[in-house]
Amino acid sequence: MTQDQTLHYWQNMRLTMETAGDTSSALYKRALAISQGLPDPLAIPDGTQP
Repeated sequence: MTQDQTLHYWQNMRLTMETAGDTSSALYKRALAISQGLPDPLAIPDGTQP
């Protein structure tokens, strides 16, 4: 998936969740951050995976 496709995916996810009234879940917070160009709040920092 390209970077533009990924951004489009998260923008759609965000809008769908807002329409459904689900704005308190971790998935929504992730979609919100990514669609605003912020770091993924659920990403595992580099170097911390086993």
